[in-house]
Amino acid sequence: MASYKTVPKQANPLPGNMHIRYKGTWDMQELYESVVDHLRSRKWKFHEKVYKHKHPSPFGMERQYVWEAEQRVDDWVEVKINIYIHTYDAHDIEVADSHGEKKVLTQGKIWVVLKINDIWDPDGQWDSNSFWGQMKDFFVKYVVRKRRMQGYSPRYRHELVILYYLILRKLKMETKDYTYQHHAGVNRRAI
Repeated sequence: MASYKTVPKQANPLPGNMHIRYKGTWDMQELYESVVDHLRSRKWKFHEKVYKHKHPSPFGMERQYVWEAEQRVDDWVEVKINIYIHTYDAHDIEVADSHGEKKVLTQGKIWVVLKINDIWDPDGQWDSNSFWGQMKDFFVKYVVRKRRMQGYSPRYRHELVILYYLILRKLKMETKDYTYQHHAGVNRRAI
């Protein structure tokens, strides 16, 4: 018998971490605004947890961003997307576009890590005593895992991949086509 204190509160990351490494020029403000707009349009709550600006070295500035988006599936499950961005050897440069408007772009290296987790019983309602701990253990083993694998796990994995490709597009690393667009098949009529 498991103790109510040993029942896990968090599952393993759904698809694992997704990484982006890029060296070049990008618009950090546009990247930030597009990620926030994308997540809020899909009903995620967005939080900027950490912003660190480290003392510039001879090679350039170093900044760290930790962003978090959360969405409540139901009373039992909450899903969180963690976005870690680290820019280094970065310089802010001023560029004029074809219309003569000046923009501030960042030139350097960027490393982005995307991770998604689901948290079980985020309010801790079932942690009050041993009986509710046993009920939580049963619920995790026989109900939640089945729903996770058949229902919301593929949905949120797909959400993470869409966010990944959005960031690639904003960094101008990827085409506008979504690679897995027809992964599940296309209904075509044979003529």
